[in-house]
Amino acid sequence: MKITVIGRWGAYPKRGEATAGFLVEVGNHKILLDCGSGVLSVLQNGIELHELTTVFISHNHFDHMADLGALQYACLIDMDLKQRETPLPLFIAKDAKDEWTIPVLNGTIEHEINQDTVVSLENGLTLTFFQTDHDVYCLGVKLSYEGKSLVYTADTRYDESLVPYLKDADLLITEASFYANFDAARYGHMTSTEAGLLASKAGVKKLLLTHLPHFGDIQLLKEEAALMFQGEVILAECGLQVVL
Repeated sequence: MKITVIGRWGAYPKRGEATAGFLVEVGNHKILLDCGSGVLSVLQNGIELHELTTVFISHNHFDHMADLGALQYACLIDMDLKQRETPLPLFIAKDAKDEWTIPVLNGTIEHEINQDTVVSLENGLTLTFFQTDHDVYCLGVKLSYEGKSLVYTADTRYDESLVPYLKDADLLITEASFYANFDAARYGHMTSTEAGLLASKAGVKKLLLTHLPHFGDIQLLKEEAALMFQGEVILAECGLQVVL
């Protein structure tokens, strides 16, 4: 299981980069976790868009799905050019209150998911979901394959009820939107130290910090998280790869 950081910023992308987006490659699967602003441009540094096999959208905030409309157009064009044989499945977090929609174009198929959904893909890859504590309906996802597990929380406040879903993950990708001692919960997010504490309580092996702030020295986020978590702490960088 290979994970590539496509976008690491919260709110908006810094020059030449992107907001939330991660590429997970497992066997013949190429799965995109969130499709924020700038993701499609950065993603093409590593793969062609027609190579994508699955997309997961955690919630309807623009820094996690701004490029979703452009992706629809890309898939439409790829189908017309015979570069994509089958429509791209989009697994999109929605609850009964959600009224937002995306264009329905040839080349993609939308599947609405919730915390009870289980997606089983070829070769034994499984995706399960859990609701996080954010200002809109938001799902985290756990990918399990051949005894390895990756968990991506997307956006969340610090919430110890998430621990069972993260338990013993080989890699936890979670947000560090603010530095220690900030009131992150006010904004629906976590601090670096809260991310470290959550990782520690869940007993994960590695912690990857993302959804980074646009102020201060972001290297400090890693240092602060390490005060709470004794395992390996990684600060997301565009193009960084982790192999499990």
